[in-house]
Amino acid sequence: MPRQKTEYICASCGAVFSKWHGRCPECSQWNTVELHAPDAEKDKKSAGSMISLADVSPEGAERLMTGMSEFNIVCGGGIVPGSVILIGGEPGIGKSTLALQISEYFDAVYVSGEESPFQIKQRAERIGIKTGGIRIFTGTDVEDVISIIDRDRPRLIVIDSIQTISSKEISAPPGSVTQIRESAHRISVSAKKSGVPVMLIGHITKDGTIAGPKLLEHIVDTVLYFEGNFSKEYRILRAFKNRYGSVNEIGLFAMTEKGLAEVKDKNRIFLNPFVSSSPGNAISSAVEGTRTILFEVQSLVSYTSFPNPRRMADGFDLNRLILIAAVLEKHAALKLNTFDVFINVSGGFQINETSADLAVAMSIFSSLKNVPVPDGLGLLGEISLSGEIRPVSMCGRRVKEFIHSGFGKIIIPSGDVDEAAAAGFGGEIIGVKNINEAINKLV
Repeated sequence: MPRQKTEYICASCGAVFSKWHGRCPECSQWNTVELHAPDAEKDKKSAGSMISLADVSPEGAERLMTGMSEFNIVCGGGIVPGSVILIGGEPGIGKSTLALQISEYFDAVYVSGEESPFQIKQRAERIGIKTGGIRIFTGTDVEDVISIIDRDRPRLIVIDSIQTISSKEISAPPGSVTQIRESAHRISVSAKKSGVPVMLIGHITKDGTIAGPKLLEHIVDTVLYFEGNFSKEYRILRAFKNRYGSVNEIGLFAMTEKGLAEVKDKNRIFLNPFVSSSPGNAISSAVEGTRTILFEVQSLVSYTSFPNPRRMADGFDLNRLILIAAVLEKHAALKLNTFDVFINVSGGFQINETSADLAVAMSIFSSLKNVPVPDGLGLLGEISLSGEIRPVSMCGRRVKEFIHSGFGKIIIPSGDVDEAAAAGFGGEIIGVKNINEAINKLV
């Protein structure tokens, strides 16, 4: 009898080794390499079939609408038949609630490895879901799940969570790298063959990544993450991978007593609904996929007696803040070396682009000099190391959002003035070439 081969697999990145390591050579994580003893006999895989791409019929490929437009947008226009969607997020953020609400539109099969049918029933009644068409399955064997997909062909199957699913044919314990990898792979293959879409709910680690091998995110078609602060009611559903659409889309939800509600007026999340003339506040615009969102940058500049002043940012890149502060000191003669600078983007929004540089700089100046930014003023512009205000991408779309929200004045790069005028802005358009010009227009 041939000797059984053993493998060691990293629980973080899924790398395979012939011997154990205390620290994974691939991802440098400690104590993540686990022993995996593969079965001596494995089912033989049948050879795949070959077909001409021209002969592939698009019939049956229409996207399935969930009834929640925000979720449809993040998925790229709806759920593609046979696709596998992975939803991650912190415990209690709303993953299971969202999956249960979507299940109502499809009369789905809900596979629960963590909650009893009674617990799911209680949550469904609390958020007002019609439970007549939803079927609950409490098994955790992947063979049973695949049998349901192949036999019943439900319109949607939800698995909560993928970490609880395991195979009897694999000796590894549930939740291990091998079980998660093999279970997700088998479910994905079954979904592709049957055309049944699958929604997987995944736990996350303390680092904020989905638990299990990194290969899990490669197996599925779409990876969605829930972002939000538990102290606030709003949640952002963001796509990090999507084979059938853009990864720049976000969905906006509010956690209510009746579950997750879609947010139609997106700007009311990130803008102060009350008229405020407090120094340190400035308004800018960000493009997220097909959406254009206005947000408020808040700055607090306070004197410090310590030799090393602090720079802190919430919702904005800290390195970018340090760069902007250095440009203000060098080219605008603002003495910030004895002041702490704190930046916050309201509503928990995360800025990942440079078009907000000018708004951040003007909010810092406003707080330092105690000069409020005028109400109804929008700011757009990227700041270079030489103090120049550089043009921003898709300026016309951003300007149209300012128009929609009733702004009467905008300060933008000189190179974007013609595009802003072409967008139909009826207020005052102020073009600036450098940071000093922008400050002079503000005062």
